[in-house]
Amino acid sequence: MKFILDSLTHCAPRIGTLKDFERLPSAVFETPLLLIYTKRGSVPHLTKDVFKTVTKQQHLLSISLPSTLKMEECIKKLNVSFAEFVSMKEYINFLSIQDPTETTPLGFQQADSISVWSREGRSIFTADKYMDLVESFEPDLYVALCDGNKHDSKKRISKAMCRSKTLTDQCLRRHAASNKLKSKSILGAVEGGYDLQIRKESVEYLIDKPLAGFVIDGLHQNGPDVKDIQLKQIKNVIEHTINLLPADKLRVSLGCWNPLVTLELINLGIDIFDSSYPYIITERSEALTFLCDHDSCKNISHVLNFSEKSYKDDFSPICEHCECLTCKNHTRAYLHHLQMTKELLGMVLLMIHNMHHYIEFFKLIRQSIKEDKFNQFREKINLKFTKEDS
Repeated sequence: MKFILDSLTHCAPRIGTLKDFERLPSAVFETPLLLIYTKRGSVPHLTKDVFKTVTKQQHLLSISLPSTLKMEECIKKLNVSFAEFVSMKEYINFLSIQDPTETTPLGFQQADSISVWSREGRSIFTADKYMDLVESFEPDLYVALCDGNKHDSKKRISKAMCRSKTLTDQCLRRHAASNKLKSKSILGAVEGGYDLQIRKESVEYLIDKPLAGFVIDGLHQNGPDVKDIQLKQIKNVIEHTINLLPADKLRVSLGCWNPLVTLELINLGIDIFDSSYPYIITERSEALTFLCDHDSCKNISHVLNFSEKSYKDDFSPICEHCECLTCKNHTRAYLHHLQMTKELLGMVLLMIHNMHHYIEFFKLIRQSIKEDKFNQFREKINLKFTKEDS
């Protein structure tokens, strides 16, 4: 894989290109890039065919260890890759350690291993156990095993960083020795919580390693609460970290950041995010409307909540100008009815709209950067949220 930037910058929005993947040589992605969040390799609430009605473009799928680790045994027996096993081989995939939509429990870490929590409970992963799984899955990109828990005390933060260094070192050795992984890309996780000195130590360890990029980790515990984090809580840490990292490598920030924080992180130079935010919004029976600025829709807020009775007799679409299947075929009243009756179709239709909305969001972000209008676009989206609060 190659990552090519239009210009080398530190704390500034930037356009880049990801290409030359060995498995899919024709796949090309522009950054800032949205990873499509999946559970067990599938977009939540959507079948593969339905997802293809949402977007016909090539996408990079985000898969997480907790939602997929039980597949390892079957994948080994069948001797196929993860992409083949879940019938998603036309998509590039990115393996992360934790599920961004599930809150990661604190503690239970050891000097040479970390805990991963799934529906079946706790699983302990050493670097060798993790790399066995990676060799079975054969992801196109993956994150080296790390302790990304957000700790409060300096002692725990330091231990987590040291543990991550040890695990990353072991993963890199296995990666270099593996014939299966020689064409795959590995990323390192920058740890250190909110302690700037420990962050610096983490970067100093990683900076000369053969890594395709860096995940700025340890800022949260994953889960829905991440959408409520404000930029002021993390800005100093992000700026400090980015200024230490090489400008020509990928910078990744996972988690369900809200659109305002996402824009600010892009403004600071982050390249890749995941789409866990629209999934979390869907789970709340809400539809995203922050891109809608049409008076005819009367969408003042950034979301519509279809559990509210006010939509019972509203026979307009979520947004009259939206091109998604949901808006073209269904009304707010019908979506309200589906939520009240707990029909599975309700989540399907909301997910179709929310995924379409967020994919369009990233298209507009890239377009605004290319046209040197990113600040205007950022102000426009901020105004949408400001109107809601006023």
